[in-house]
Amino acid sequence: MNYDFVQVDAFTRQPLYGNPAAVVFDADDLAAETMQKIAREMNLSETVFILKPTTADADYRVRIFTPMNELPFAGHPTVAAAHSVLARYSDLATSDLLRQECGIGIVPVEILRSSSTTLLRMTQAAPQYRDTSLSRETVAKMLGCAESDLADSPFQVVSTGVPWLIVELARFAAISTLETDQGLIARECKAVRAAGLTVFVERGETKGARIRVRTFAPGEGVAEDPVCGSGNGSVAAYIARHKHAEEASGRYVAEQGIEIGRDGEVHASWSRVGEKLEVRIGGEAAVAASGQLHL
Repeated sequence: MNYDFVQVDAFTRQPLYGNPAAVVFDADDLAAETMQKIAREMNLSETVFILKPTTADADYRVRIFTPMNELPFAGHPTVAAAHSVLARYSDLATSDLLRQECGIGIVPVEILRSSSTTLLRMTQAAPQYRDTSLSRETVAKMLGCAESDLADSPFQVVSTGVPWLIVELARFAAISTLETDQGLIARECKAVRAAGLTVFVERGETKGARIRVRTFAPGEGVAEDPVCGSGNGSVAAYIARHKHAEEASGRYVAEQGIEIGRDGEVHASWSRVGEKLEVRIGGEAAVAASGQLHL
């Protein structure tokens, strides 16, 4: 049987940049074991499968796989799936809001159109925070940097759908010179129940991107994720809590993938309603390839 698929570069408007995800359509009759094999075959950080929703509250359902495991949610596959659904299904093509069913529930994706761009912006899950007992020495070894390159901020596991160990750097120049210990990252992240490590640093600029991010998930078979939507969601939640705790809302643009030639741009924002923090992550997308699976 044949299955149509596209390869979508998320968080960019230019093919061959951003983060690629394979999107497989009409996958309702594929077994989970087959989906996992397809994800290994695609050999991308994530492959997403489009299925019929199980509830009238959703427009479509997805299952998301890394080369190693299934994930309940992931950011750049959500952008890739929304972009692909708009292009493939005529009844959804003019939607201003898509409701994606996945492992964490229904994720709303806003379609923000302008004369020059289409921004796909998801509202991620309510943030959850967990402290760790990781030492500065261990984190510096994980990243392959000096302890002095680490900011004086806590090392926390933060999740807006996927748990990431979040680390802030003190110097912008340090983020491009990291020499990561992939084995140590995999072991320590497993110990703190995190998918991987996401590191960020302030650029200190008022125009363009304000934050630079890198994400490492060797335990999921991904040495470095080019542009990570869930990782950026966790960073936004971390920044909102630790750097702008008194502010009702905030926004910034982040850049990621620079060091591996997959430049991407993420639009991050948050707002508070009482004690509740809502995190939104958005970006553009472009199709880089299309074809069929022959199974």
